[in-house]
Amino acid sequence: MKYKKFKSLGVLYLLTFFLFGGLSNLIPESFVEWGYVGIFISGILYVFSFTAPIATALILIFSTNNNFILLGLIAGIGSLVGDFLIFHFIRISFVDEIKEFSQHKISLFTLNKIPKIYQKYLAYTLGAIFIATPLPDEVGITILASSKEVKLKHFGIISYVLNTAGIFLIILLGKTL
Repeated sequence: MKYKKFKSLGVLYLLTFFLFGGLSNLIPESFVEWGYVGIFISGILYVFSFTAPIATALILIFSTNNNFILLGLIAGIGSLVGDFLIFHFIRISFVDEIKEFSQHKISLFTLNKIPKIYQKYLAYTLGAIFIATPLPDEVGITILASSKEVKLKHFGIISYVLNTAGIFLIILLGKTL
């Protein structure tokens, strides 16, 4: 079976979403008492597709009683940790399938049409779009982790800035509503 790890990961996300998607109404109130540790954990949960709604709800709950600048910065660090976990998991565990996929006709055709000098920038741009928007971070991180041109330091900066900006946007929207 081709790309069994990617397919298994996709099935896992779908199952998790359908089984646990409604958990946002079941957030334990004691979690809010964890303070900044809870905010950090919320940041980690913020980057995973199936826990993002729960993390968003937690961030909004935390924003009522905490300094919103500190909340955003700490949740941003948590999101960076979550993205690093995904990045390392993809780069290490999926290396065989990434290599196989890069040799696929469609990949070779696409890569041959884009000049080598622009491929790195395209990977950064596409990855950043997925990380910055409500689209799944996992897709953007996979794009970035698949490119040998993407350095961990640059990925970390992109991840922190974009996720922290998204968290601040959520906090600001929550305060205005």
